[in-house]
Amino acid sequence: MKSVHSNMSNYEKTIRTVTEVKSMTSHMTSLGRLMALSEDGHLCNLIAHVVQGLRYQYEHSTAKATPTSLMFFPMQQTIHLVEYCKYQTRFKKPEWQVLAEQNGWTPPQRNSRV
Repeated sequence: MKSVHSNMSNYEKTIRTVTEVKSMTSHMTSLGRLMALSEDGHLCNLIAHVVQGLRYQYEHSTAKATPTSLMFFPMQQTIHLVEYCKYQTRFKKPEWQVLAEQNGWTPPQRNSRV
């Protein structure tokens, strides 16, 4: 049986994971999994910046296991990540199409005969 989340795009999954309330370690693990699943280099780069910021926070935190949402007090990197994902989900395009269009591909035009 397929998970409900399997129909979600990587962009939707990313938004979901940063808004979920869980430990910083769980956030870093979830974001790492999304990086491994995605072929969108820009998405992976944005996730990497968020994970880097989380590692710094984690290393300097006294409340390492306290559950939190990354959107409660978002870092600038998290805001950029969420904005990119929201932008990509607006068009409801599969990730392969987003990547193809970023590399110059355009969808074929339908012939409209009058």
